[in-house]
Amino acid sequence: IGYCRRCRKTVAGGAWVYSTTAAATVRSAVRRLREMKES
Repeated sequence: IGYCRRCRKTVAGGAWVYSTTAAATVRSAVRRLREMKES
């Protein structure tokens, strides 16, 4: 996950993720994947 300073939006996988329910789903999925990698 990267961060675009110019537009102040979170960037995940090169796609713009806005403050929507879809974005929340994406964020939780990314977090879950990251936890799986660490464990």
